[in-house]
Amino acid sequence: MRSHFGFIGFRTLVAREIHRFLRLPNQTLFPPIITASLYIVIFGFALSKRISPVEGVSYDLYIIPGLIMMSIISSSFGNTSSSVFSMRFQGFIQELLVSPMSNFEIVLAIVLGGVVRGMVVGVLVTGACILLADVPLHHPGAILFFSLSVATIFSCAGFLSATWAQDFDRLSVFQNYLLTPLTYLGGVFFSVSWLPSTWQEVARLNPILYFVNGLRYGFLGISDVDLWLAAGFAVVVAIGIFLICYHLFRVGYNIKT
Repeated sequence: MRSHFGFIGFRTLVAREIHRFLRLPNQTLFPPIITASLYIVIFGFALSKRISPVEGVSYDLYIIPGLIMMSIISSSFGNTSSSVFSMRFQGFIQELLVSPMSNFEIVLAIVLGGVVRGMVVGVLVTGACILLADVPLHHPGAILFFSLSVATIFSCAGFLSATWAQDFDRLSVFQNYLLTPLTYLGGVFFSVSWLPSTWQEVARLNPILYFVNGLRYGFLGISDVDLWLAAGFAVVVAIGIFLICYHLFRVGYNIKT
């Protein structure tokens, strides 16, 4: 009986998380499309004639997978960080704790909400990019794999940041001082081969570089990193960070009072 009611609660919580962002499209869905389109017009079209093609790919096409990945990262992260933070300080999370759902189901439902938002935004931004440029799809399986795995990773990262934060100011710490710099330095707008050898090694320490290049391989068939290394890294990080979220929720870190 608990399993039956737990599934109903799990399904309802997932639907709630999805409804949260669908009812506010002007905040959650349309801004990433506008931002990516502006980047393509300003950086891609304006600079593509001044920058040499990368492995035979024009610059305007080269930056598109990075822009899509950037949208997936920010959307999935923002969904769970805002959701968990509001749950904590509105007291809703206490109601979840006494529900028939297990801790695993609660964490999974919240994370899935962020994954769905990241994927929806990724599809919308991809559609906008296809309208602006002739974007190829060399390996759809790689596109789907890296989109899902990265959406999972940063949905969990949003969960962790909201669990740790005690106020809105601390909630912005991850976004402003970690996520944004790593994203812009993760090969969205440049190839690692353009950097001096020392900085190439530094750039390879950035995990987002592997995610961006994995998606770039899916779209364009080129990558600055080994694809299998990027895929294995994405799987390990996704599983590891989800288990951390589950453990912190189970022990009641900054949740149970």
